[in-house]
Amino acid sequence: MSRIYSTSDAIDKPSIDKKSVAEFFEKRAQKITSLGPIQAVIYQDKNPDLAAMRDAAEKTKLLPLLRLDGTQRVLDVGCGTGRWAGELLQASRWYHGIDASEGLIAFARKQFSSALNGRFTTASVDAFSLRSLGETQLFDRVLCAGVLIYLNDDEIVPALRCIASVVSNGGLILLREPLGVERRLTISEHYSEDMEQIYNAIYRTDEELNSLISEAMPEGDFRIVDFGDVYDASTLNNRSDTKQKWFLLERI
Repeated sequence: MSRIYSTSDAIDKPSIDKKSVAEFFEKRAQKITSLGPIQAVIYQDKNPDLAAMRDAAEKTKLLPLLRLDGTQRVLDVGCGTGRWAGELLQASRWYHGIDASEGLIAFARKQFSSALNGRFTTASVDAFSLRSLGETQLFDRVLCAGVLIYLNDDEIVPALRCIASVVSNGGLILLREPLGVERRLTISEHYSEDMEQIYNAIYRTDEELNSLISEAMPEGDFRIVDFGDVYDASTLNNRSDTKQKWFLLERI
């Protein structure tokens, strides 16, 4: 187990192992049958009620921020099991969910096989384009929920630039990320008793994430419209050193 705290201005910030992260998600896909599609990606394996409450609270808070009226094209980055797909397929003209995990995408594709206005594609968040996704039109809305936490620093800006490259003028990007409170927290090769799996993640500070957003999406091209906490109820956030936040960006 390794929990490493560091400051935003630290020179040598710890990283996480990409292969281990990929293996983690494929194992999560294998657990969908026993856990269900929500618990499998919210990670409350032994607390299904908390997983359901977090899922509901997140959607209640974030869905209105996307301002969907049925005419938008929506890209769901890190769609996982399709946790958001039901709501987004219903509220958009076209929905495209992407995820790096083949196992998670396979489940989502099967789960929503009857949807006529959407599709799912296996793709890495830091290496995709409209062309690689088989799309010809830009997206009006992008949701990226809980993805950047699994990327190293040198992958974050490319990922954000990939997202920026597929957004139409006036389009919105909604980021939902777990952040470190006051300090950056890197969890490296930690065995989670709750999940019974090795876990890796980087909880960046608010300052770090804002700096990366500014680098990838410079002022003049994008602006942060609003931001806030995901959970209003303190009982939904059971850790003192991390928190869930959202950021809404607009392409100018």
